[in-house]
Amino acid sequence: MLKIENIVCNYGAIQALQDVSIEVPDGKIVALLGANGAGKTTTLRAISGLIHPKSGTISFHGEDITNADPRAILERGIVHSPEGRQVFPELTVQENLDIGHYLRRDSAGIRRDYEKVLTYFPRLKERLNQPAGTLSGGEQQMLAIGRALMGAPKLLLLDEPSLGLAPVVVMEVMKIVWQIHREGTSVLLVEQNARLALQIADYAYILETGTVELSGPADELQANSAVQALYLGHAADVPTDGKTAEYRG
Repeated sequence: MLKIENIVCNYGAIQALQDVSIEVPDGKIVALLGANGAGKTTTLRAISGLIHPKSGTISFHGEDITNADPRAILERGIVHSPEGRQVFPELTVQENLDIGHYLRRDSAGIRRDYEKVLTYFPRLKERLNQPAGTLSGGEQQMLAIGRALMGAPKLLLLDEPSLGLAPVVVMEVMKIVWQIHREGTSVLLVEQNARLALQIADYAYILETGTVELSGPADELQANSAVQALYLGHAADVPTDGKTAEYRG
């Protein structure tokens, strides 16, 4: 589905990514892990066209999108939910959701996805006419994900969806990410909570200072002693379909 091959990305004289290669198969959750400054957000920005690699290629369903602009990438079905939520605070919840489908013309599909988003996040339904800036942090994160889903993503890029949220809200958000995946959307997940990310992911890559240092099936990385020592603290399992995320169905 998505294939990144040997991309190099710079911010001026600073090299953010060096020969990074990543794949996201159709219908899978792939986690991108690493410390702050490792290059995770830069990778998502390169995929969504917000920056262009100095070298290397990015392809989606076999089509080269390396130098495509963000609108063209969005039209192909790659939708980015950015770090820090970045909702429009003065606009209502309803207006923020409407922005998510501004490129779509399929009215029936928009109505279907709108109802699906409100089913995922019933608290948003209670706050449709409320300015987004007055929502709690967890509610803003739900709105950011919901807005992204209104773009009908084939591939959803999620950047730090649990950042700054209370543990109970983190569980709720991760359960929805799992459900989105189960219903057919591929996900590339950047997440600070490595334990939770590995519980719901099929495959993962670990970045260190702009390079891929380790990759493999998520369950294998969970069992890796080096990964355990560096990234895995104590945390509860994410409930999925009434079970823990150790069960992927």
